Amino acid sequence: MNYSDFSFWWILLLFSVPFFTVRSIGKSLNLWQSFYDSVGLMVLSMLLFFNASASSFVVFVFEIIFNYLMVQYMLRCEGAKAKLIATLLIIFDVVVLAYFKYLIFFVEDVIGLLTNIPDTWRDGFTWQIFSRNFSFVPTRIPPGVSFYTFQMIAFVVDSLNSRRKKPIGFIDYINFVAFFPQIVAGPIERRGSLFPQIKGFKFKFTVENVYEGLRWLSLGIFFKFVLGDNLSPYIDLSNTDNPWMIWFFAFLFTLRIYFDFAGYSFVALGIARVLGVRLTVNFLAPYTSQSINEFWRRWHITLSTWFRDYVFLPLMGSRKKLAPFFLFITFTLSGFWHGAAWNFIIWGAYHGGLLLLLRYLGRPLSRMSSKYVAKPQFVSWGSTFFAVNLGCLFFMETDINRLLMKLKTIITPWAYSPSNLGALFSNYSVNQGTALIIILLLAIAVLFLEHLAVWQNKFEYELLLSPKISPLLLGLTILLAANIPSEFIYFEF
Repeated sequence: MNYSDFSFWWILLLFSVPFFTVRSIGKSLNLWQSFYDSVGLMVLSMLLFFNASASSFVVFVFEIIFNYLMVQYMLRCEGAKAKLIATLLIIFDVVVLAYFKYLIFFVEDVIGLLTNIPDTWRDGFTWQIFSRNFSFVPTRIPPGVSFYTFQMIAFVVDSLNSRRKKPIGFIDYINFVAFFPQIVAGPIERRGSLFPQIKGFKFKFTVENVYEGLRWLSLGIFFKFVLGDNLSPYIDLSNTDNPWMIWFFAFLFTLRIYFDFAGYSFVALGIARVLGVRLTVNFLAPYTSQSINEFWRRWHITLSTWFRDYVFLPLMGSRKKLAPFFLFITFTLSGFWHGAAWNFIIWGAYHGGLLLLLRYLGRPLSRMSSKYVAKPQFVSWGSTFFAVNLGCLFFMETDINRLLMKLKTIITPWAYSPSNLGALFSNYSVNQGTALIIILLLAIAVLFLEHLAVWQNKFEYELLLSPKISPLLLGLTILLAANIPSEFIYFEF
């Protein structure tokens, strides 16, 4: 759900006030059954999804019903038959995802490499039904399709491998797939962690839950509305001939994508916690990482573990000698998951290549660094952050020709001229520069508190969630929140 959209909070309020009023009266008269809580959560989740995209709602409902019926059938079968049903269901889910997300890319960017595709090719898939034109080429990606598809696939596999194959309640399954705080952009939850909390769901409004949830909410909205949204207007993708600007905008994007995506995840954590549900923390201060390996243990954790458990390990099987090859393939696929464009494939392959480089050269480089540098951990952190910044250049630039021009510019030594550096500083007015400096200082302060928590062997966000810092972040959000919120980056994926 789009937490920056007023309609989300308005619908949440309009539903919650009468529902919890009736619930409170019903409980006082001993007329309220716990089953009604599950129904209420289901209705709220589906209502919010309908508000997010009415056109995608029908598809979403069909996927839920079909997956539920097939999983139920699979649980009644044994052996090869159950595996066949699971395989067919996974193929179905992947095909639906591919249709909405990758059809245009496959036709225009893959087949288009081999033959000329006319600009009017979509007209051939437009049919007239009841005097109206309907195109069978999707024009937009349904909200959350990448996330809830992966969550449904994981549920199929986990259900197939579960020891106790008990029937699953339909409402429980809907609440698992459509749980509104996290359906659109994660975290991608597993059956073992979320389903036990959703099964026979009851709202648990305890003082501890509300207090902890509000602290996550405070952190999340600060990340999103103050840091992520205020950095967004300063990122310019058009410049291709000034390396200082290219690196600076990549740096800003590196900060923005973290504060934007982590902000969404933390708001989801906060809302779920208020309701009495514990979601997985999807980020663990990834910019404190001292290696790319560590970075992927801290960044988008549920996606990383999903690809590890459902792609990398099944692909590798017992062929451990080929682990590097399958690791590279897995990361390339994870890049493609992020978007239907060549730059995302390059970005995934880039990170896969870095992990292979670390696998074979990590120890020699570490020994060399320890020998000649007094504080090798700072070198490790700096090189990792630089590598992530370079990767963000691939991630942010969907125009391949423009990306190649930028890469050519940043490897041209004489392009790093004083005049180009001066152009970077003169790119902003005094007011713009001042505002950007303030946001960067706040971002650096936040990252420092994350580093400090890691150095003290505390939970990564313990300091930012502390009773002293949390109200301060809320106050800063009220004062400094962007006037025009930008869309969550991961809504595009």
